[in-house]
Amino acid sequence: METSDDSHPSSLINALIQSATDFSGLAAEIDPVVTLIQVLIIIVGLFLSGFFSGSEVAFFALTAQLDDQIREQADQDPATRRVLTMLDRPRKLLATILIGNTFANIITAITAAVLTGKFAHLMGMPTVLVYAIEIIVLTFMILILSEITPKVLALKDPLNVSRKLSGFLYLFFVLLTPFSNLISRSTHYFEQRFPRPPERISSEDIKTIAEVGELQGSLLEDEREIIENVIEFGNTVVREIMTSRVNMIAVSAEDKLEHVIKLIKEKSVSRLPLFEGDLDNILGIIHSKDLLPYMNSSMKNSAINWKSIARKPLFIPATKKLDDLLRDFQKERTHVAIVVDEYGGTEGLVTLDDILEEIIGEISDENTEQEQMFVRRKSGVYIFDAKVDLDDMEKVLQKDITSESDEYETLAGLIYHLTEDIPEVGEKVVFNDLEMMVYAVENNRIRKVMVRPKDAGETTEVDLSKEPR
Repeated sequence: METSDDSHPSSLINALIQSATDFSGLAAEIDPVVTLIQVLIIIVGLFLSGFFSGSEVAFFALTAQLDDQIREQADQDPATRRVLTMLDRPRKLLATILIGNTFANIITAITAAVLTGKFAHLMGMPTVLVYAIEIIVLTFMILILSEITPKVLALKDPLNVSRKLSGFLYLFFVLLTPFSNLISRSTHYFEQRFPRPPERISSEDIKTIAEVGELQGSLLEDEREIIENVIEFGNTVVREIMTSRVNMIAVSAEDKLEHVIKLIKEKSVSRLPLFEGDLDNILGIIHSKDLLPYMNSSMKNSAINWKSIARKPLFIPATKKLDDLLRDFQKERTHVAIVVDEYGGTEGLVTLDDILEEIIGEISDENTEQEQMFVRRKSGVYIFDAKVDLDDMEKVLQKDITSESDEYETLAGLIYHLTEDIPEVGEKVVFNDLEMMVYAVENNRIRKVMVRPKDAGETTEVDLSKEPR
């Protein structure tokens, strides 16, 4: 029976000798000292990368926490002083950190590639496979050890982390000054030469976010409306919210004290304009609390010089924006302003309550009955007060009636706009599938309007006193 040469004892011995020779050749080609240095370079590179990543998060998260107490600590603590010194030059600090982090990552990657290539060549493995493994492992190590972990640890206590890292980082801050200054100036140069991008988040974006939040249940409907009201606040002018001249409650310089007190009780007002002759001649503002000294019976019938107790009025144009008016109220320490037209005549009156109602909705005194702005009959016909705001009317009818370009705010203004005349009782107009008829007129003023939707169906009544404006 014949036996193969491979199974012969001498063949096995020769194979073992050849394997030992190959291994000794492999060991001879790998310099242990050089390999050890390369491994140390990779470890140091990962450490420096983690150091710079943690420093970036710690220092720039600290900018939002800087206060007088931290700055006072700088007088006794050198570490805090170094932190504040570097934060005073954020561009240079960021450039220093990015230079160090980029350099550390590059050195680590290059050294790992050289070391991996050497082992791949000596072991006879496919180069593509070895480099693919090296990229995956090195990426994982950089992300976990040098990026994510240091940043998470730095975010937990930015002040203490930045103080501990300040000494080592300050060394790079000084040594890399020429390079960091060059980068800082270069970025500043490009910022000036290239157009700046538009606002990252526009007002429309915020509205969309609020609407999505309402749909997802994270915001309530009234919260979403308040957000939208705040956004529109700066674009709203006084004319849109003022009390018209014809509805102003004012005091004549010839009025008796008894009449004024009765007016305050009936209308539940605390501030009344004082005029002489007519409303175009406003002298000041009467505060109800200023009348307390005259409330006893012996002084009720005595003559009062209203001008002596009237406070200086604030006059504003009807085109003034609400945010500017609010600043005027804060500056002048007043709650009421007289709105004048282009000819200097009195056009209306606006109060601090009117401004707040633009944001949070209608504010009613607990002792004042809410005026009913509409009545719905069983037939589906509505009787609206002519001074109802068209925005509120839209909510009642659940129909779009106006646009932002319209110059009128009330139902009466819409009727005047459509008829271009002073309408009489019974006059009808049709607008946006709404049939409207003048229901009551008094002294050339429309008081009531009957509104019949063409597609009249079941329409839910809305309590306007609870609806945001």
